Amino acid sequence: MNKGLRIAAGALLLAAGLFAFQRLPAGSQAIFCKSGEIIKGKIVDLVSPELDFKLENGTIIALHDVWMINFDNAEWNFPEERNILESNDHYVFLKNGDIHSGRIASFSAEDKAFVFESGETYSLVQCRRIYFSKIVPRGIR
Repeated sequence: MNKGLRIAAGALLLAAGLFAFQRLPAGSQAIFCKSGEIIKGKIVDLVSPELDFKLENGTIIALHDVWMINFDNAEWNFPEERNILESNDHYVFLKNGDIHSGRIASFSAEDKAFVFESGETYSLVQCRRIYFSKIVPRGIR
């Protein structure tokens, strides 16, 4: 293979890799539903009493329909994280490497933070991912 063709092939592979790594707009999240649907947007509230997610564009997503939220990008396959999940509690993987589990009780729109039943609070900017179930939904596999 000549040098020019190798460079072109390398550039194509690099472009494909960058395209596959789907960055999110600043402040947005990728919400992975149990149905396999991926919804991108900004979470602005949790609507009580069911704790449905409300996005900036007005979309409402029921918490029981959500498998995982990714705050970094629109990717979903993180087996090293999923292997840590022991129950169907809500698992928060923070950007600093800490992992917490429990149940989300509410959302502080003022602080843009999830409030857990334990009283612990995790701001959206701290979160890397939150899992709501340890089982990867069939629609995503």
